[in-house]
Amino acid sequence: MRLKDRVCVVTGGASGIGLAIATAFDREGARVVLFDIDMAAALAAADGLANGQAVSCDVSDSAAVSEAFDAVVERHGRVDVLVNNAGVVGAAEYARTQAIIETQAKERETGPVTSFLRSLPNLSDELWHRMIATHLYGTFYCMRAAVEEMEKTGGVIINMSSITGTNGGFGNPHYATAKAAINGLTRATAKELIQQNIRVNAIAPGFVDTPLRDSISDWVRHSQLAATPIGRVAHCEEIASVAVFLACDESSYVVGQVISPNGGYLI
Repeated sequence: MRLKDRVCVVTGGASGIGLAIATAFDREGARVVLFDIDMAAALAAADGLANGQAVSCDVSDSAAVSEAFDAVVERHGRVDVLVNNAGVVGAAEYARTQAIIETQAKERETGPVTSFLRSLPNLSDELWHRMIATHLYGTFYCMRAAVEEMEKTGGVIINMSSITGTNGGFGNPHYATAKAAINGLTRATAKELIQQNIRVNAIAPGFVDTPLRDSISDWVRHSQLAATPIGRVAHCEEIASVAVFLACDESSYVVGQVISPNGGYLI
């Protein structure tokens, strides 16, 4: 019960890593509030928790974020932990990228690569803005709203990044840019907010067994496993255990770090 009675907000908490984190927090005795744009899924997820609440929230909308945090404070009186997990992956761009990467691999077997990703020319304003708004703006809006409450009693903020934000990724520059910016935001704010007893850190997972993996090809799956020394992808629960550590008092001296559970993919 390391988080007993602490009010923990998890954005994008209705599925995947967010739900795993919410479930882990719930087991540790927290009062868990799930922010999600899919209210039906959030309600179903909250019903599965011992002490869960669902709040509809589009994190890319500043006003919506403010209203959501007002609802949390009205019900619980405070915010102790914030996990900024909400995000989008750009499934269509991801599928296009993996198809071309497979083609390039075959071309290398017989000669030079003649098929190019052309990620930037194919990236529309709409796709760029949606990715940055959800990941980076959403993280900023939620941090700002949470800090207004945490300034009173202290708290913990955990931002969800990715190995793509560190190694640059391949074929998804908007996603890599958003995650790299989250790393910078984490480090910059951590230095300031620790003086007010607010700890800020980030988690940058490697390949994780989420619903996204259902859409990738066998060739890409094999390539990811071959590049990961541990020989498998992570379970969502393994990422959640890092979040529990960062949220509880056991990590009281961990400030401004980007912790990367990635099976040895990036060291």
